[in-house]
Amino acid sequence: MRLPRLISTTVFAMCVGLVPNLTHAQKPTFSENSVGMKLVRLPAGEFEMGMLDEHRLKLEHKSSAYQREIHDYVEAPAFPVKLTKPFSLGASEVTVGQFRKFVEATSYQTDADKAGGAFVFTPQAEEPLDRFQRVAGTNWQNPGFEQTENHSVTCVSWNDAQAYCCWLSEQEGATYRLPTEAEWEYACRAGTRSSYWCGEKPDDLYRVANVADSSLSAVFPEDVIRQRTVGTDDKFADGYVYTAPVASFPANAWGLHDMHGNVWEWCSDKYSDRHYQDMLAQARQQGSRTHPKPIVDPTGPEDTPKHRHGDWRTVRGGSWYVAPLQCRSSVRAFAEANDAFSYLGFRVVKEEAQ
Repeated sequence: MRLPRLISTTVFAMCVGLVPNLTHAQKPTFSENSVGMKLVRLPAGEFEMGMLDEHRLKLEHKSSAYQREIHDYVEAPAFPVKLTKPFSLGASEVTVGQFRKFVEATSYQTDADKAGGAFVFTPQAEEPLDRFQRVAGTNWQNPGFEQTENHSVTCVSWNDAQAYCCWLSEQEGATYRLPTEAEWEYACRAGTRSSYWCGEKPDDLYRVANVADSSLSAVFPEDVIRQRTVGTDDKFADGYVYTAPVASFPANAWGLHDMHGNVWEWCSDKYSDRHYQDMLAQARQQGSRTHPKPIVDPTGPEDTPKHRHGDWRTVRGGSWYVAPLQCRSSVRAFAEANDAFSYLGFRVVKEEAQ
């Protein structure tokens, strides 16, 4: 059950000054595909990817808990990126209903089905790191909490998301795939340079995203308090303990919902904690130290030492279970390609002609 929203997305964004000035080319255009998925066509463009120096310096003045939550700055250093092709991105995460159409059409078995269960929230566990465990019988239809057809699908692995994209490509006669990390962050930022598309203050995120707030804290207080660096009083309640139906919160300036929070989202890239250092070094080599040349259409590393032990893929955006700090535009985490968690879903890219 969610709390009612009394103002529209557009009015809200205008009131708090969240919508940046957009050129005509940057204004979103929408389409809808055969499974009822709304897509937003985004232009080619350039941006600075990763944690900016000014944001890193601010975080270094925070508590040690604050620093632990940013994964030792694996999202730094920032480096310039150029995306040369327009693309369409799901305006929302793939829903339970949209994933159901795929399963019913193909009789597909997810990785969680094959493993006998997904990793779902187990609040009775004593240690915080044990709060998500494999539970028999859980899967995308039963993630351990109630969902409707319009909620973000969870308990789907990277492999499952890939299979969905292949099926949708065949259905549509088009190319669907997971976004690259660069495409994902470009879309999330929507022309901004701040920590969130809505600004710099973590508290501002409660109004535009489903994150760990007082709604979760009221039921599972320890899970919120241990990662909190900002308030938890009732003014931050959004009415959702777990996932929210897609598009329950305002979209960013480019018409994309839930880029912060709700569920972590799979990207296509292999994960490397050194990737950003390597990219900045390459950008400087192509240009100069003071004027690095943008990396064109990055797709992540081809291989990493970590991949000797599994197929590790990048996830983005944060979820219903983590505080605003872990939902910043530049935050990155990872999971193994067959992992299926109840805080993890995906959205899709449709490739477009120039």
